[in-house]
Amino acid sequence: MDVDASPAKPSKKSKKEGKKDKAAAADGDDAPEASTEQLAEIAKPLAVKKTGKHVLKLVKRASKSRHLKRGVKEVVKSIRKGEKGIVVLAADISPLDILTHIPLLSEEANCPYIWVTSKEQLGLASSTKRPTSCVMVAQQGMKRKQKAGEEKKDDSKVQEAEKEFQESYEEVKKEVEALEVAVPTY
Repeated sequence: MDVDASPAKPSKKSKKEGKKDKAAAADGDDAPEASTEQLAEIAKPLAVKKTGKHVLKLVKRASKSRHLKRGVKEVVKSIRKGEKGIVVLAADISPLDILTHIPLLSEEANCPYIWVTSKEQLGLASSTKRPTSCVMVAQQGMKRKQKAGEEKKDDSKVQEAEKEFQESYEEVKKEVEALEVAVPTY
């Protein structure tokens, strides 16, 4: 009796459906929501519904225009250096001790911060394959390095993209500051 033990290969159709699911999750449309029991108790202000979508769209735009700092280490370093921006934290991180100091640092540096429900959504929005615990959308982006033989390409497109980013940054900053709750200091 011959038994084929090789795993079945997924069809092209199922691969395309998987890509569509990932794209929809990045937009935040059909992404699974974490239940409130799984979210951290200190996750206030929490971005839900429209605000959450706006924040994730800003993170996606920031990753394309080099305005994004990814991970706890980079975010803490940026805050301590005095860079201004919006700090976005994932509320479903375990253990939570990894992130508990970041809201305090943000308060001291007068940087607005907001919690989103899912680290997977935050990772997809920040153009990484892995879930991300926190990111910082910096107001000032990193400068692009020019190669020796390369001339400046279409400065008008770069300036237009920068202008659009700054407009969306200001809108989201107003939304976040409207939700912001002061952290009690003891």
